[in-house]
Amino acid sequence: MPKIIVADENEGRRNLLANTLERAGYDVTRAGTLRQAEGTALATMPEIVLIDAEWKSGDSIDASQRLMSDPEFAFKCRIVMLSRNTAEDFLKAAARAGVNEVISKPVDMNKLISQLEKHSKKQFVPPPAEVSDAAGKGGGSFDVSMVMSDGKWALPVLKGLVTPEKINIDFVNEILLQLGEEGISVDEGLDPSLMSNVLRVALNSLVSDMETTSGQDLSKTQLPTKKKGEKLGDVSASSMKMTAGSMEEILEKQADSIASDVEEIMDEILDEKPDLIAIVEEDDKRRIDPAVLEFTRLVTETTHELMWDLGRPGNVSDITLSTRIEDVTEMLGDVLQSLPESEEEE
Repeated sequence: MPKIIVADENEGRRNLLANTLERAGYDVTRAGTLRQAEGTALATMPEIVLIDAEWKSGDSIDASQRLMSDPEFAFKCRIVMLSRNTAEDFLKAAARAGVNEVISKPVDMNKLISQLEKHSKKQFVPPPAEVSDAAGKGGGSFDVSMVMSDGKWALPVLKGLVTPEKINIDFVNEILLQLGEEGISVDEGLDPSLMSNVLRVALNSLVSDMETTSGQDLSKTQLPTKKKGEKLGDVSASSMKMTAGSMEEILEKQADSIASDVEEIMDEILDEKPDLIAIVEEDDKRRIDPAVLEFTRLVTETTHELMWDLGRPGNVSDITLSTRIEDVTEMLGDVLQSLPESEEEE
């Protein structure tokens, strides 16, 4: 379940948007201030930070630039901004701050969910504007004129990651734990401290080589992969071959592979059904006419569909009423889930 932070100082609008995204399958965290949004984002590293552009108590552009100045955040996360201002100057300012996309208001929820899905899967989305920071400034954000097929875009991120603060004993222990879970055996006598130093020196050497050969096409580099059951260091020579393709294609393949594994695991979990038990004593049970039960289901379904249509953005202008509609829709959905299935559905 992709994680997303919804940052908006208007509570009603924030909750309405968050509830809609939760129904779309996102793990949503709400933030009512820019400071809260920044702190939560750096602590949890969500796939997306969805931030409103207009704030009375802060500047969303400045907040975005502070977030993107963190190398780990810039590598793992994306910022999507909702704004009524779509002037060229604003879009360029957003792009320089590292904002990945600016979506205009009023928001088309179908378009928003579609774009958020692309960002959560790390697919390429055109930046808000084509800008170039010739002075090399920008607080850690990338030159958005660089496209994914240009391997040089990764250098600033790698420099920030190959540090003792990032690659340490805890980092190595986490990798070893993940390898064990994937069935890859590792020598128990391996010293995590020694491995962290070797890994950091090796990656620093690679970054230095990339800098000296930055004029070459780095987009054709593909990382070696390990097969399940292989030992650490047993990567075959064939897996080290370079294959043509852009950095975007490589990342998409890795993301698709991870998504496939997650879906397989989730399918196994979701297919498990608990045994049905009766929690009511036999004497307390009352027979319900099947026709009455079916009519109850029909009324609930009809009411649920009506409340869902009323709750769509733009149909109801009153924020309080919209929130109540959202709550009633969720309650009706819970009622439908608790009702036994009809004979036709079975």
